[in-house]
Amino acid sequence: MKHAAPKEKHFMLRQELVSVLRRHQDTLCPAELLAVSSQLVGNLIALQDETRLSPDFAMEIVLRNIEEGNRAAIADVKLQTGTG
Repeated sequence: MKHAAPKEKHFMLRQELVSVLRRHQDTLCPAELLAVSSQLVGNLIALQDETRLSPDFAMEIVLRNIEEGNRAAIADVKLQTGTG
């Protein structure tokens, strides 16, 4: 799978999604936010056109982006705490 560099529109969408999640952080616990977000990802996978994107490829996209999100979060924490 080739790596596609994110564009500004991708960053903007991510920020909007994060903003929505933050609005609910006082009424939903982190596990609930994760569960709802995961269901949305499942919906997006189910709605893919299998002639253009196979379920296996969709899952590969999800897995690689989860890994990238984890790397970015850890780097942010290290930067904020001065341990990185």
